[in-house]
Amino acid sequence: MDNKRQLIFDATEKIISTKGLQGLSMQQIANEAGVAAGTIYRYFKDKDELIGELRKNVLRVVANHILKDSRIGTLEQRFKRIWFNIVDFGRKRTQTNLSYEQYIHLPGIDSDPHQTFEKTTFGDLHMFFEEGKAEGLFHSLQNKALYAISLEPAVALGRSIRRGQLTYDKAELELVCNLCWQTITCATNLTNKDLSGK
Repeated sequence: MDNKRQLIFDATEKIISTKGLQGLSMQQIANEAGVAAGTIYRYFKDKDELIGELRKNVLRVVANHILKDSRIGTLEQRFKRIWFNIVDFGRKRTQTNLSYEQYIHLPGIDSDPHQTFEKTTFGDLHMFFEEGKAEGLFHSLQNKALYAISLEPAVALGRSIRRGQLTYDKAELELVCNLCWQTITCATNLTNKDLSGK
């Protein structure tokens, strides 16, 4: 990526993570990035386009982190790796992390182009759920539903750890991760039937 473009992204993230989006101006960004305000307009036509492109950049960073090594091993091993990647990402106080929490509340997040970009960026995660359903291991739910019941808890836990509301306890987190895995697998239903004798 172009160095100045990245400088502009980094500066914008820093301002948003410390001061929020209110009052964000191109001049503030230029000052933080150490570039002339006119330089920003060579890359982005206006603030809305800059934020839109930064949102995409943040999503790429998030996806690269949480999907690291997500194609290696069994479905269960892959799930647990993704789950802990999410917790580890969420518990760190980084500009990208704080920016991401701001961006998910921005207008335009539900637009078709953004939804398409997000689905492509997190393609490996969608593929993971599809594989599980194809093998008959996962419940036949929409991928968003599978994500909500199994991986959203990891997002919440990472955030709680970062905010000091929860202590990072590996053994406890492994137990929670196992419970999240069980929510999406049909195997738990079979086990319950076997235990009940039905």
